Amino acid sequence: MKRQTVARRYAEAFFALSLEQGLLEQVTGDLELLRKTLEDNRELTLLVDNQRIPGDQKYRVLLELFEKRMENLTLNFLGVIFSKRREYYLKQIIAEFFQKADQHQGIMEVEIRTAVELGTETAQLLQLRLARSTGKKLRLKFQVQPELLGGALIKMGDKVIDGSVATKLKRLQQKLGSQGALS
Repeated sequence: MKRQTVARRYAEAFFALSLEQGLLEQVTGDLELLRKTLEDNRELTLLVDNQRIPGDQKYRVLLELFEKRMENLTLNFLGVIFSKRREYYLKQIIAEFFQKADQHQGIMEVEIRTAVELGTETAQLLQLRLARSTGKKLRLKFQVQPELLGGALIKMGDKVIDGSVATKLKRLQQKLGSQGALS
């Protein structure tokens, strides 16, 4: 089975269960805590990803870290993941869960790449305009990519708006090249 298919099935089941038990907000917070901890702690990530360490040992480490900070539902779900040796899919399961939760709450994730970091006021104005044009609540993720030279590249679901200077220069170069101006 493909990695994404496995992750999606676990995420959908866990999402449905957390929704059914009225714990969606808490479980989402739990998974954000786990995601952030794995992102910030290389040793923990190496432990979780290590195929030689039995799943029950990995689960005990996570229990020790999170027992008092997470819902029992989340801890039990992690127990299932580790007992079924699906920890390899954990990051993807979390991502799929967040996607389902966002979809349920009418939130659209928007990725914005710019050549330089945007100021707070500019970022808020951009969020306001994008929210107005989509009619949805947005979660913006900013990424600085100096190679864009200027402007922005915006990804909203399947839609990409490329207003970067680098792309405009590339198009101009192609246009001039096709007209023989660069020969």
